[in-house]
Amino acid sequence: MKNKKLSLFEAASVVAGLGVGGGIMAVPYLASVNGVLTLIVILAVAYGLSLLLHLMITEMVMRDKEGTQLVETFGKFMFQKRGRVFFTWIFFGLVVLNFYALLAAFIVGAGDLLVNLTAMPPWSAKLIVYVCAAGPVFFGLKALGISEKLAIAGILVLVGVLVVGSLNRPFNSLNLVSGSISSALALYGMVMFAFASFFSIPQAVKGLQHNKKLVPKAVSLGIGINLLLVFVITLMTMLVSDKVTEMAIIGWGNAIGQWAVILGSCFVFLAILTSYWSTSYALAIVLEERLKWDYRICWLAATLPTLVLAMAGLSGFLGFMRLAGGLLAVMISIMVIPAFLGSRKYGTIKDPEFKLNRLGHPIFQGLIILAYIFVVIGSVISVP
Repeated sequence: MKNKKLSLFEAASVVAGLGVGGGIMAVPYLASVNGVLTLIVILAVAYGLSLLLHLMITEMVMRDKEGTQLVETFGKFMFQKRGRVFFTWIFFGLVVLNFYALLAAFIVGAGDLLVNLTAMPPWSAKLIVYVCAAGPVFFGLKALGISEKLAIAGILVLVGVLVVGSLNRPFNSLNLVSGSISSALALYGMVMFAFASFFSIPQAVKGLQHNKKLVPKAVSLGIGINLLLVFVITLMTMLVSDKVTEMAIIGWGNAIGQWAVILGSCFVFLAILTSYWSTSYALAIVLEERLKWDYRICWLAATLPTLVLAMAGLSGFLGFMRLAGGLLAVMISIMVIPAFLGSRKYGTIKDPEFKLNRLGHPIFQGLIILAYIFVVIGSVISVP
């Protein structure tokens, strides 16, 4: 199933899946510190900047005839001289560290959810999450696309049911603006992280080789799904929860009733699975391309260490998420623009099916660099 075609919605689901279970679950807590107007402004700004970045990376990937993952693509277009091998290995190491922190966060978050729901021992909850999360990735890209499509459809249905169920409960009054500049930056950093699906773009390009004009549509649709989910989940969590929790759905479900706790738990489990699937598949292919190992060995190397990190108890869900967001932002702020410019100069496809045209102007390139510098700042700021 590894090299079959993806439909538009399957490709969009792969893009959406990488962000849907991570930052989305952490945004409501940070939003509750800042107020709803601050949230709306940050969502609008972050969506525009994130979409621009993802479309920039889409053009870059589509200029590479070999269709490699971002580590190899960045290496080709950014490091053209003698330092290419060295710096590509450095970037590879940073990507692996980032992905391990992110995947460990998913296991910790879903494990906490199972413990809250069933009172099972934390170690067994994390083990169950790992089996469900790592399993489908073993079978390759088409299995990933089908799994993501079904999970995203299920997530949208579950969120709809929870919203309808919330309408019978008195709403909390919302703070319009609160917090500080530092807390707003922390929220901005997590929202940008919730939209960060760029490592799924090579999968979308590969799966849509039969119709490359669909690639920017799939990328835009995937991030749009994440925007919708972030806004609805955050707003309803703030309106309904007695206390907004770090894992947002726990407080939301507890406020509505036991049935909502169960449905909410299903939602979170699916959301985290989608992110784990997309992220671990991208990491497995990165390992395969760089180390030349068999895919199944790379799959094991991409997933097993994340279970070890989660079991070690080094950090909680929000801590792992903010660490991963900070590492990712550092890499993007430093490397995307030089790699994008390099793709236009050294790309093996000079006239790809998609180009940014005016949105690729140096003004917009500078805007992206500035945007991710603020993400780095937001990821290291202490929050209450």
